[in-house]
Amino acid sequence: MVIAPHPDDESVATGGALRVAVSAGAEVRVVYVTDGENNPWAQRATELRWRISHHDRVRWGARRRREALAALKCLGVPSSSARFLGFPDQRVTEALLGGPHEAVERLAEEVAGWRPTVLFMPSLEDRHPDHGATAVMARLATSRVPWNERPDILEYVVHAPAAYGWSGCDGACALSSSEREAKQGAILLHTSQLRLRRRFLLRFADETESYASGPLTPTTNHAAQPLHFLRASGDAWSFAVRRTPRVAIDRPTLLLISNGGGQMSSLRVALPRRAGRHPLPGPGGGGMVGEIRSRPFGAWLMLTITSPALRHADFRLAKLDLPLRRRMGLFDCWPWLSFGSSRAQAAQPPFESNATGTGESLATVVDS
Repeated sequence: MVIAPHPDDESVATGGALRVAVSAGAEVRVVYVTDGENNPWAQRATELRWRISHHDRVRWGARRRREALAALKCLGVPSSSARFLGFPDQRVTEALLGGPHEAVERLAEEVAGWRPTVLFMPSLEDRHPDHGATAVMARLATSRVPWNERPDILEYVVHAPAAYGWSGCDGACALSSSEREAKQGAILLHTSQLRLRRRFLLRFADETESYASGPLTPTTNHAAQPLHFLRASGDAWSFAVRRTPRVAIDRPTLLLISNGGGQMSSLRVALPRRAGRHPLPGPGGGGMVGEIRSRPFGAWLMLTITSPALRHADFRLAKLDLPLRRRMGLFDCWPWLSFGSSRAQAAQPPFESNATGTGESLATVVDS
């Protein structure tokens, strides 16, 4: 099974693997999270129109579905193997966090119904917001399936800016010349994407498909990531946030997800502007659901968020999110951070020894 955020991701990230699987006689299922309908610049360039209405987006999404089915046929995958969930393009984060988490349950039903032996999903390190949110959704969905035997899980990255890179690759699918040719043919059938991204997409046909095994191993804090997990104890999570110019100016929102026992909770936390204790409002500003404690520590802001919503401990995820940037269709500045259960060892951020000039230890700052 391949979980693809948009039509064309199945071809660029796993086209070779799909071709190999079909040639070996394996049954295949491809699940598309969105139709890729909210793709305005590609649509403008292809259709030579400036104004794009709701009707135009629906029509564009239908076109991308047809392209996906044609690409699958080129890879030897029948159209009956495709499932389109129809979640809103460029809004997968909202689908993930909103309401009663129907998106996670829908994806869990697809996975449970197919029972894959090999499952491909996006990596948390992918910088496209829809890819990162799909990676989280896939982790949550697979945690809800009562497995008799867990599948081999392989993660892929499509959008990985060189400034951040992709550190988790530990496997690859080497392709023969005929398999590369089939993959290139599949990519070229996504004609709606070629006017602006032809060179980018075809690059994937010339490279070995790389994957990371996962997703149960927590990702480590990365030097380019200003958010660093410190500890989790009960319903209290502690972080250090490097106060970079972007963090100071854009005021990102901290997204938190806790999962355990088939239950998921999520919080959106506005970074406080001053030190002290602050109430944590619930969704829509209604009611208090917890407390935020903040304290400066040199170039860092130390945060402890306490809420019953954070009590689940199977695995935990966090992200510094810039909603305006995401709504504009731009890549994330920072990926999701996974820090596992309360038993997981946190990777410590590189605190300067003279961060405060007081000789305070990190433990003292977090506990005070």
